[in-house]
Amino acid sequence: MLYTPKLNRACNRIQIKSNKTFFVEQGSFKGGTVEPQTAGESIQTEDVKPRNFFSRLGGVYFSPGETFKEIGRSPGVLMPIIFLILISVLVGYFMSQKVDMGSMMSGQLEQAVAAGKITQEQADQQLAIMSRFGGLQLMIGSPLWNLLFALILAGFCKLISLFVGAENRFKAVFSATLYSLVAVYIVQYIITCLILLFKSPGELSIASLNSMVASNLGALISSLVGEDALPKYLMRLAGWVDIFAIWKIALLAIGYAAVSRKLRTSTAATWLSGTYIIIALIASAFGGLLGM
Repeated sequence: MLYTPKLNRACNRIQIKSNKTFFVEQGSFKGGTVEPQTAGESIQTEDVKPRNFFSRLGGVYFSPGETFKEIGRSPGVLMPIIFLILISVLVGYFMSQKVDMGSMMSGQLEQAVAAGKITQEQADQQLAIMSRFGGLQLMIGSPLWNLLFALILAGFCKLISLFVGAENRFKAVFSATLYSLVAVYIVQYIITCLILLFKSPGELSIASLNSMVASNLGALISSLVGEDALPKYLMRLAGWVDIFAIWKIALLAIGYAAVSRKLRTSTAATWLSGTYIIIALIASAFGGLLGM
């Protein structure tokens, strides 16, 4: 008697023997029962469910390589964008309540008037605008700049990919960029807000606000030997040697390599570091021309 099994999945081979045994690719039927095949047969596995936002964010801190590979397989940008905007607005609001932008700008505007760069009337107008809308500018400008910065970095990664022959998707690159920035900004913003709690508005200026967290070489040199220890150009250049900047470059390099084909971490790090150094050299030079 001939038995014909009814299979729910495709079979590449069915062999009928006299002992009424049916052989299929993923199992065998003996008298209507299924027996597993020998080791070495392919086994179908279910797709792994993508990790949630907070699980991925924690992975960026503790296992960035594996986390960015998972992000590359299933990139998501909505949650990191929302979180980036949220923390930027919250920090901007906190700074607007703690920092008197008008008082901070008054000294710099007076120097500009004394140097003949602007008139006293123009200085008064700018001071009035900063006093009234300075906090709002912080709350709106900070998240917009952070998003724009993430887009610029993702676009730069695509440019690198063209030069080195790497393959990736923009969404995956953008997602890796967002997670890298969010991870660094959380730590940086927390430290900044803690320091602001112990500062009075009179102690703050535009220059001190930028170097308030002593995470760069310029701030370290200033605190140890004073601001005039080195020429101003070198001091400005030292301010670019920053722990958080180095951390961003490291995470971005790992992330871009993980979500790309034919792109090594060392290659991405070299491109990012080289571009950062060029920008630092140019910005430090222009800072001297602008009197910053």
